[in-house]
This record gives sequence, C-alpha cells and structure tokens, in this order.
Amino acid sequence: MSDEHLESPFRVPLWASLLGWVAAVGFMGFYFHVAHAVMRGLTPSFGLDSGAIATATFGTIAMGLGIVWLVFIAELPEMWFLHRRPHLMARDGRCPACGHPVRAAGMDHCGECGVAVDRLPPSYAVGWRAVKRFSVALLLGFLAGTITAEVVIAADERSMRSTIRSLTSRPEAVPSAEPREMTFTRRWPASFSSVDWSEDSGFQPVAIFSYGSGP
Repeated sequence: MSDEHLESPFRVPLWASLLGWVAAVGFMGFYFHVAHAVMRGLTPSFGLDSGAIATATFGTIAMGLGIVWLVFIAELPEMWFLHRRPHLMARDGRCPACGHPVRAAGMDHCGECGVAVDRLPPSYAVGWRAVKRFSVALLLGFLAGTITAEVVIAADERSMRSTIRSLTSRPEAVPSAEPREMTFTRRWPASFSSVDWSEDSGFQPVAIFSYGSGP
C-alpha cells in the first residue's frame, strides 16, 4: 500500500495542542479582562449594577473586533508540527516525519518510520476549521476575561467598604463639624477611574465624561 493511502505520519503532540489552547484562551482572556475592566471604569457605577455590567459587556464585545485577525492563534501548534517543521527537516536532509537522516544514505523511504522522504504536507492555509477553533477560543476567553474582571471589581469594592468600616468604627473617632470624605482609585487596568466617599452621600463613582452646558 502506498504512502498516499496510509494515515498521515504528521501529528501534533498532545502537550503542544494543550499548550496552544491554553495560550490562545489565556491571551484572549487577558485581553477581555482588560477591556471589560476599562469599560466598567468608563461606566460610573458602584456595587452590583446590571445596567453598567450590560453596557460594559456590550463595549467589551465591540472591542473583541480588534483581535479577529488572530484567527489562526489556536492553530499555532498545527502550523508548526504539521506544516512548517516537516519542510525544514526535509530541507536539512532528514525524514520529514521523524527527523531521521536520509539524504546521506540516499534512501527513498525513511529507515526509522518508513515514510517516503519526498512526502511533504501542504503549506498552511486558514480554513473553516481554523475559524471554528478561533470562535471556541474567543468565547472561552471572553467568558474568562469578563468573569474575572467582575470578580476583581467586586473584590476592589469590598476592600473600599472594609476601609470605610474600619474608619467609622474606630472608638477614638471624634465627630467633626465637616463630614469626612475619601477618594478611592480603582485597581489596574481601571486605575483612571475613582470612587468618592463621604459621610453624607456614601460611595459615589466619579464620572469620567461630563455632559451639559456647564456653569
């Protein structure tokens, strides 16, 4: 039976496939984490606010258009092991499947794996399979990024509340004529956003953009 009818000898190691998926989802998860945190910082709110979360999520989805060019990112291991690496080994006089030297021996087939020395996979091309893989990685990254961003935001706001509780529960605290005030800066990447607190008004997010005719 000829090589053409045999199962392809070019495979991607399991560790490489797993690493590729982790890298793809991790990169896009980090991107969406930053994007969602920034959008939440631009949407003045404090505490659980479904409207602010929905607005930020819509903006995060829109920002996802900036990484559609990474459609091939989930297929980086395949690009290397199934397309690029065999050509490099054949150019170097080795078997394109296992890397055993074949040029010096003048063999038509590799003495180690039996693959024809001139059997090479086609060059890589983006196809529907790559689009489907990218869509899965994009969805997983989006969910991971937005969820972790909301968790960090909630933890940051709990820290603010804890600071105020500690401030107002001190037994040595003496009431003053003027209400106490404090300004908190949100965690990176929304460190451009801040939250004011006062005894009269409680927590009030500071609007980044102000609209109106002004004084």
